Amino acid sequence: MPLQKYINVKQLLNTVRPVYASINSRLHGSLDILRIAGTNFAKARAPEAAASMAYYTLFSIFPLILVLVSFASFALKSQFVQDQILSYIVDIFPISPELILTNIENVLSKRGAVGFLALIGLMWSASNMFNTISLNIDRAWPNSNGHSFIERRVMGFAILFGLAILVVILWFLNALIKIDFVDKLIVFFKIPILSTNLWEILVLLAPLMFRLLMYWIMFQWLPKATVKPMEALAGAVFTLVVSELIALAMNWYLSSQWVRYELIYGSLGRIIALLLWVYLTSFLILFGAHISSAVAEVTREKTKTIVAEI
Repeated sequence: MPLQKYINVKQLLNTVRPVYASINSRLHGSLDILRIAGTNFAKARAPEAAASMAYYTLFSIFPLILVLVSFASFALKSQFVQDQILSYIVDIFPISPELILTNIENVLSKRGAVGFLALIGLMWSASNMFNTISLNIDRAWPNSNGHSFIERRVMGFAILFGLAILVVILWFLNALIKIDFVDKLIVFFKIPILSTNLWEILVLLAPLMFRLLMYWIMFQWLPKATVKPMEALAGAVFTLVVSELIALAMNWYLSSQWVRYELIYGSLGRIIALLLWVYLTSFLILFGAHISSAVAEVTREKTKTIVAEI
């Protein structure tokens, strides 16, 4: 028997629309943004793109960390500082940090000094991740002309260079709070903000701000389209908040007795967990890009309506 006999679809839609419009109005168009983002996300086959991003990211993580550590050791010329920065970088990854740290330390102990050509090769491998991210973020914007292969590579190298500088700066800020020398400087210079808990809070928030900045840069500069800073920021905040919640949920889930990847995958269990986290993060980055695009569509349409009414 047809379902329409039990449910009048048209009547149901007529009932739901006013409720949707009321809630959407109170949330300043948030429901429209999520609806548009979800529709375009599905049309762009973004879940499949997230899988390809996870593939390239998994192969780019270790070259990326090696590039960052090599840059830090070149800039600061200290083995101790290099080791500390390596630990700081690995701590950024909420899933399987021990796996990453162990493998990177093994590579560093066997490779010796990184030559110029070897460093270029590592940078090329690491930029594969940003190349794929750039391509798929660009697809979130319907009016984007798309970047050429060379443009995506140049942007990948630029992001790598900026990322290396940011990591060194953030590590330095994180180290400041942990040494007694800073306490003496605080007393000597009598800087108000450094003598309060606000400074410690800012240092603890540095990794989150680092990720927020990276998301904002990706959503602002990677698309070959006109993106306003607040539109990119909306996608960046969404991606950061949801990715942190997912990381917490995954850490809780993996530490519980509900899942035992090693029983199925053996020694590959931690790699599978890392790959799952990378896929979910890639999924969220792409959805965040579509959020930025949807925010642009909704807010610009409102602006046109207001201008037309004037």
